[in-house]
Amino acid sequence: MKDQITALSALQGIDLVLRELERNLENYPKEISRLKEELKNEKESIEKLKEELNQIKKHKNELESKLSHNQSSIKKAEKKLFEIKTYKEYEALQKEIAEIKKSNAELEEEILKEMENIESLEALIKEKEQGFSHKEKEYEKKINEYTKKIEELKVTYEAKKQERNKVASLINPSVLSVYERIRKRNGLAVVPARNEVCMGCNMNIPPQLFNEVLTLTKVIQCPNCHRILYVEEEIIHREAQTA
Repeated sequence: MKDQITALSALQGIDLVLRELERNLENYPKEISRLKEELKNEKESIEKLKEELNQIKKHKNELESKLSHNQSSIKKAEKKLFEIKTYKEYEALQKEIAEIKKSNAELEEEILKEMENIESLEALIKEKEQGFSHKEKEYEKKINEYTKKIEELKVTYEAKKQERNKVASLINPSVLSVYERIRKRNGLAVVPARNEVCMGCNMNIPPQLFNEVLTLTKVIQCPNCHRILYVEEEIIHREAQTA
């Protein structure tokens, strides 16, 4: 039975390593996805700013086109002033010219604001593109490292699985079944007992039961947490010398 306990302890060690490997094999792809998603979102954010910039430029061009049209209208109206014969027509045309000039002043002010917006957006886009370029290189390096790590972990995982199968084959099927059941429920299935205390749940073990654990003649489970108990070699030697 000592060999069975030793094998169970070794199996548990392997299972703990496998659990950590599985956690990493799950976490690394998640981290890769997170980095890619962050880059994607940042790129989309820059694209939105560029689209906004294009819309502002388009609006500015429309304003400039309207301003140019108004300026042509003023020239035609001013030329027409010399052809008018009545004061009433002259006054109406002057009023029309004044309104166009007022409109032009408003257009020029709006164009100026759009030019400021364009300048500000272009500076922001340049800043964000530089930041994105730096982050993209940094994240691509991380992604490559994580991808390489995943491949290494897969190799290690398969090797550990084979090692587990070999160790598991040394254990009595009924004992292995108990181990698997406890492991799925409590994580740790095999724990040491010290000074008549289970190290899994920190509860006292009846003295007689603890003595049975010392004999290593059969699989003993903690009456409280039901984990399989064993006693470290140095404790067995110390108990034997005391007896």
